[in-house]
Amino acid sequence: MTLFEQLEQNKGTISSALGKELAKKVLNGNTEILSEAINYTSFDPHNKKAKSIRAGAAKIIEKVAEKKPELVAPYLGRLLPALDMPEPQTRWMIILAFGYCVKDKPKLALKGIDFAKSYIEKNQGVCLTGAAHVYLGHAGAYSPKEAKKVLPVLLDALQNASVNEVDWIIEAFVMICDKLSKHDKEVILNYAKIHLDPPKKSTVKRIEKLMKKIDTAKKMKNGDN
Repeated sequence: MTLFEQLEQNKGTISSALGKELAKKVLNGNTEILSEAINYTSFDPHNKKAKSIRAGAAKIIEKVAEKKPELVAPYLGRLLPALDMPEPQTRWMIILAFGYCVKDKPKLALKGIDFAKSYIEKNQGVCLTGAAHVYLGHAGAYSPKEAKKVLPVLLDALQNASVNEVDWIIEAFVMICDKLSKHDKEVILNYAKIHLDPPKKSTVKRIEKLMKKIDTAKKMKNGDN
């Protein structure tokens, strides 16, 4: 059975199980699957019935990029159209892949910033906005310039974030923290502290992680151990 046939017959928008299985094959050396999957992430974009094919292919890309971004990075130019696909599932998995690839192919990977901003502004579901927040964390962690660029987007998002979205925004703060000025570190810490007593323990843990990271940076700067 061809890859196309597998994706076509795998019902369910996310096609998660099949995508993970095929990603493992790529990670084990079958890179032909990866090359073919790249094409299917933007296959027949105006056909709603093809969304399972696109999303299934996107899952392969996402899982490979998570483990070995160097395999996906050379294909980012071909993946750009997938960031405009109609279904959120394909977009959130590909924007995550772009985030994983920032260090390997920054020029192309950072083109995802405008897409991520758009996803957050349009608010088409927590999975897509959450993926956008995580991507912005990867983008901002690349350099002080990019951190400065994504910071206001994340701060604005935090003001209207749902309980689930807060976790990913705080995680993005943790990722970009090292690239921020002292003033900006204080800003994100103050914003985060607003959510220090939320109903989710995971949020508290992330805020504590952020506080610890900022405190450690201060000690290192002051020469303390």
